[in-house]
Amino acid sequence: MIKNKKLNYLVVMPRLIQKIGDGYSFPLGVAYISASIKKAGFNVFTLNLNHREGKIFDIIQKEIKDNQIDVVATGGLSFQYATIREVVESVKKVDNRIMTIVGGGIISSDPEPAMTALEHADYGIRGEGEITIQELCHALENGGDFEKVNGLIYRFNGNYKITKPRQENQDLDSIPWPDYEGFELKK
Repeated sequence: MIKNKKLNYLVVMPRLIQKIGDGYSFPLGVAYISASIKKAGFNVFTLNLNHREGKIFDIIQKEIKDNQIDVVATGGLSFQYATIREVVESVKKVDNRIMTIVGGGIISSDPEPAMTALEHADYGIRGEGEITIQELCHALENGGDFEKVNGLIYRFNGNYKITKPRQENQDLDSIPWPDYEGFELKK
């Protein structure tokens, strides 16, 4: 990444439904991540694939082009592997230079196999991601040292580099309320 460049981030909630209009359990993790990086002052766009008709690739391509996206973050649980992979794979098909970040239980449960299976993910966030993603975004924009960001797994010289685990946040009041509005919860 270019040092000292303000980046545009797209936080994507993977599609969890078979057809638009079906009900689903709203996953809070992605909404907390979006709220955290918005609170930290980064330029964030959101996309909930559960409310958009069409092919995932076409929807993501339009969002990336319309908003000049540099980094896409998504995540979820292991059983959501196929849709998470489709998101990161679509991003790389649109533009291989866009950085992809995946978090949630899929990475936290077994980071290396998950990153290998997802293949197109550049960074994985292990454990609670609210502070980790803020530090990662700061490192991406300012040419920071990723090794100093606790809670990451990323590719480095053909292998995976796993940083120190992040300590659990004891001050829950420091975490912003989930970004319900950005993910169209009312729909």
